[in-house]
Amino acid sequence: MQTYDFENSIGFIVNQAAKAFVKALDAELRQKVGVTVGQWKVMVMLVNQNGLTQKEIAEKLALEGPTLIPILDKMEKEGLVIRKVDPNDRRNNRIYRTEKANTLWDSMIECGLKIREVSIKDIPDENVKIMKDALEKMRQNLRLNFNVDCTIIGNTITPSTDTNTSAYSATTTTSSRSKENY
Repeated sequence: MQTYDFENSIGFIVNQAAKAFVKALDAELRQKVGVTVGQWKVMVMLVNQNGLTQKEIAEKLALEGPTLIPILDKMEKEGLVIRKVDPNDRRNNRIYRTEKANTLWDSMIECGLKIREVSIKDIPDENVKIMKDALEKMRQNLRLNFNVDCTIIGNTITPSTDTNTSAYSATTTTSSRSKENY
């Protein structure tokens, strides 16, 4: 029987790094702002385009509707979003950021920047660029060979097939590094 060094495979390492990144961001957001990483992802979508439908948010985040609803319910209860009936299609609710959410946005960005800076500590800028380029090339290779795709819309990545991918980013403007996504 062949052996496979799973723990040293690129897929495993990328997955573990992504999970660590999400857990660290979630902990920082909860502590500093009082929101979860799930709420953060919804906010990223709404900052990019306020007034999305629940279905549009779910699609952009690669979430099932039943997974998104409790996140939106909690955000609405906490005064971060409001639901309004779509005047063009009363079957749909559109989701809008509130002023409270807008006032918290800069703090959320600071949390993201902190996690980004900690995660790339002691990694030269050129290596970060090489890593990003390599990961992008890997994504393209997988898209071409296995018909999985993620489409970049604005500054977010959204799956265009039924993958279980959930990615998010926001453009940084206050980082000491050049303008990049984290």
